[in-house]
Amino acid sequence: MPPRLQITPEDCSPLGRIILKYLDSEAISMNRLADLSGVAQPRLRGACLKGTCPTPETLKKLARVMGMHHLELYTLAYEGRFDTSPIEGEPYTLNMLVRELFETAREMGLAAPQLAPSKSQLCKALLELGFFPDQEQI
Repeated sequence: MPPRLQITPEDCSPLGRIILKYLDSEAISMNRLADLSGVAQPRLRGACLKGTCPTPETLKKLARVMGMHHLELYTLAYEGRFDTSPIEGEPYTLNMLVRELFETAREMGLAAPQLAPSKSQLCKALLELGFFPDQEQI
């Protein structure tokens, strides 16, 4: 059993809570995760806390070890720092959409593509998802 952490989920940002869950599920210490990821332990601990801004490089290193995509960790790290929605009352925020996309891919056993999809691939996927031409824009 890993040593008891000195930080609690209440101290943590959404990213920190995911990191604590990962430590618990893998039964490893924060020091071990720091070693595996190549992130200094004080930096890793800081990334867990509310109000901190981990660097993109830190998020990439953690994502690699945790088996997640760095953009998913990025949305957790910066949750609440983006506008919640471009238009009042919109059902999705950028954070929710990105997280749902990665969660669904993980559930399906899919990994993120190495290269960004082309514009035509994105257009096809949007149409398959039920997007339709906005008559006001035509």
